[in-house]
Amino acid sequence: MNNKYSPYLQNILIFILILISLSINQYYAMKGAFPIESFAHYDISLRILSGDIPFRDYWAVSGIFIDYLQSIFFLLFGNNFQIYVLHASILNAIATLVSFIFFKELKLGNLYSFFYAVCFSFLAYANSGTLYVDHHTSLICLISSIFLLKGINSNNKVYFFIIPIIVGIAFFTKPAPTIYFFILYFFILSIYIFLNKKFYLLNTLIISSFSFFLFIIFFGYINNISFLNFFNQYILFPATIADNRFGNIDYSMKNLIFQFNFLYVFLAPIIFFYFKNIYKKKSYLKSNESFYYLIIIGLSFCLMFHQINTKNQLFILFLIPILSSFLHSLLNENKGEGTKKIIFLICLISFSLTIKYHLRFNEGRKFHELQNVNFDKAVDASLIDKKLSGLEWITPINPNPKLEVIQIIDSLKSIKSIKSGYMVITNYSFYSASLNQNTNSPSRWFIPNGGAYPVDEQNPFFKDYRNILIEIIKRKKIESIIIVKPVDVTEITRYLNPKCLDRNKLDEITLELKIKKDCNF
Repeated sequence: MNNKYSPYLQNILIFILILISLSINQYYAMKGAFPIESFAHYDISLRILSGDIPFRDYWAVSGIFIDYLQSIFFLLFGNNFQIYVLHASILNAIATLVSFIFFKELKLGNLYSFFYAVCFSFLAYANSGTLYVDHHTSLICLISSIFLLKGINSNNKVYFFIIPIIVGIAFFTKPAPTIYFFILYFFILSIYIFLNKKFYLLNTLIISSFSFFLFIIFFGYINNISFLNFFNQYILFPATIADNRFGNIDYSMKNLIFQFNFLYVFLAPIIFFYFKNIYKKKSYLKSNESFYYLIIIGLSFCLMFHQINTKNQLFILFLIPILSSFLHSLLNENKGEGTKKIIFLICLISFSLTIKYHLRFNEGRKFHELQNVNFDKAVDASLIDKKLSGLEWITPINPNPKLEVIQIIDSLKSIKSIKSGYMVITNYSFYSASLNQNTNSPSRWFIPNGGAYPVDEQNPFFKDYRNILIEIIKRKKIESIIIVKPVDVTEITRYLNPKCLDRNKLDEITLELKIKKDCNF
């Protein structure tokens, strides 16, 4: 194609990518729900608008950046599920466009770059659709890696200034995998700066990091966020979870290699080419191309380790087009016979894997445990609340969505009849929105495995969580604690004296725990 048409074609492709990446995420987010995950940031973000703050009004181990940003979305565009999903859809679009730029940097041309970017848009956020901390953090870290590549390639200080800010944002989304990327970037930047004697970049990195640090201090100060609460909940308590998980990681070949064979088909040749280049020329280590290799390889292993550590459904599938495009670009440099056939094979494999995981995770909604439900039975969630309009209600926790909707409606009616101050313990985390009332929930999730808050009395932060729970009850003058199934009553009774709580069953799934006056918890 004539070069004079290339900019126009590129702009058209960018516009199409925005439409695809927004619509694909918006569409699949509406297909079923896994309440504990699908609404994790919904009520919390609304409560922030009413004056609640993390670490004081709810126990927070991750997701702070998402909570505050989503509260801005609600403030600007209104309170409904479509706006909630739009936040995730926009990040899907941003990451897709940044990846498209990355593919262009690899000199793959408009059409190949478009192909890989479309694959990326299907594999990035859509398998969740709704806001999810691991997707958010992983995509933000990916963007920071691409910016680092751009900085090294262009020698533009702006990219090096932005990187610490992006990493900081990722950290306040979720500490892991951000800490892995911090170590990776420290290692790569140290080598890059000292081998190439670009010490002036140290000033840029220090000024950027210090500026972000000052902003966080100022933000915490004006929001009256306790540093001790922040440090205990966001740093020390997650460290106790990480210690347990690291100790239980299965280091078998099946876990470390075979579950990522869809990535190693591209990553293994990339690693081979890297060491081959080093063997040919020792000075290759300080070249920009060498750092491209290091960043791509490091990015992959950071995210794979994070995937293993979370023990969650696959959420790093977007690495498929990232790695396949990089391998494609390496082969472009080889003009030997058969190269075109190999590139075609790479594209074919990438496309096939995209279709495979799209069907499994987007169409089948496997990430949210919906692979075994019958979507034909789904019910319009607007029956629960008009704010949930567009969502096809079916969940993996109840095989009868009509019954579940009726139970939720009854539960909301029961809670509305309570006139005194109350706290709601539920994983249907849209109750604040539906009740138009702060539910004062002490956590965004209620899970018995200790991943969201300490459940074991031997955990050093068990008493901290208990004290915050009691402090919320006293400060907000809570008279009733409402438990909504499938959350179990033990999520409260393990912290509060059961003798202080009178039980009153309100309906099929709703239990009221009336707090006795002058009772010593």
